Amino acid sequence: MNIDSPGLLDLCSEAGGLISLDEACERAASHASPVVETEAVSVHRASGRTLAEDVSADLALPAFDQSAMDGFALALQGGMLPPGARLPLQGRIAAGDRASALAPGHAVRIFTGAPMPVTADAVLMQEHGRAEDGHLVLNRVVRPGDNVRRRGEDIEAGDRLLAPGERLDARHIALLSAQGRSSVLVRRRLRIGVVSTGNELVQPGRPLLEASVYDSNRPMVMTLAAQAGFNVVDGGWVPDEVEAVSRVLRGLAADCDMVVTTGGASVGEEDHSATAAVLAGGTCETLRVALKPGKPAVAGRIGSAVYLGLPGNPVSALVSWLILGGAVVAAIDGRTHRRRAGCPIPAATRFQRRAGRTEFAPGRIVRQGDGAAVEILGRGGSARLRPLVEADGLVEIDALHAPVEPGSNVLFHPFRDGFSV
Repeated sequence: MNIDSPGLLDLCSEAGGLISLDEACERAASHASPVVETEAVSVHRASGRTLAEDVSADLALPAFDQSAMDGFALALQGGMLPPGARLPLQGRIAAGDRASALAPGHAVRIFTGAPMPVTADAVLMQEHGRAEDGHLVLNRVVRPGDNVRRRGEDIEAGDRLLAPGERLDARHIALLSAQGRSSVLVRRRLRIGVVSTGNELVQPGRPLLEASVYDSNRPMVMTLAAQAGFNVVDGGWVPDEVEAVSRVLRGLAADCDMVVTTGGASVGEEDHSATAAVLAGGTCETLRVALKPGKPAVAGRIGSAVYLGLPGNPVSALVSWLILGGAVVAAIDGRTHRRRAGCPIPAATRFQRRAGRTEFAPGRIVRQGDGAAVEILGRGGSARLRPLVEADGLVEIDALHAPVEPGSNVLFHPFRDGFSV
């Protein structure tokens, strides 16, 4: 096949102008199909996996009326007691004990999580009363319902708790465990192949040649993919030779759900990602996204694998993975994609930029007066790695926000939340 023929290159459709981030995510995700295979895993090993079943509550939570505080359970019989009131004290109830009967007008020492006696209707916090001569003396007014957790006030039996497509984390693990679940049905782990392209790349551990750079993108994207829950296949490095790239893509696509390349995603004479994907038997489109850094990207499909071609500069590859990769991963995983909203925060200093594209830049949180602001780092381009290491997260600047003046709000995406898709 002649790789320079117009018919082959026409299979890759390039957008005439820049497209929005949302449209780019939609178009990239449209090439993906959800995996359907599932497996049962232990709940304590399910974090990061995508739920493949409906989960309804078998148990009410709390499962019984219980004390919300360390203190004294009171049988008020619907009334209220003023400070200075004295009630006979009888016994104690700790978490895990069975609640003994409580006579009307009496009190019992009780601890957080302990079951309430049937006749008790309030708990007085221990700092608001004192034991004296076998009686409880109140230091403040107490009313029915004070400091009591009622059965089912959190969850009623039969409530729908989780739906398929939910990405499980520690919160969901706690919920499932509280229901007594030992296993849960999830989608199988996705498999991703990651390839770096470019004649200028040298692999770490080898001598650096003149006009060459060490390959940092592939290790970065592989790490990000692992954080996203993928089983990662190292596709290695390939020079800028379209036939060589095509062979690697074809091989990985036969064994993976997703194939990602870094480099060669633009439309220059040395950018071969799109052509190589088509030569490998795939279909693709070149996306020109209103995004800085990361305007060019390639999205498509090779066999049963979705293909994503990321730009070659490190920050561009990172941002494109988090934006476009996030949409594609969600589609393969059967999840609804929601692009992160970010947290509004004032800029600490002026940041000069031109309007037209949504921009992401490394940012560092700094103290400013009585609050916090973000210092935007990384002026100088998408090839700089040091600002990423010095940053606390990424700053998102709206396409029309130019320049960014001190005190004006930008959106902040912290790295500490998992730095994942």
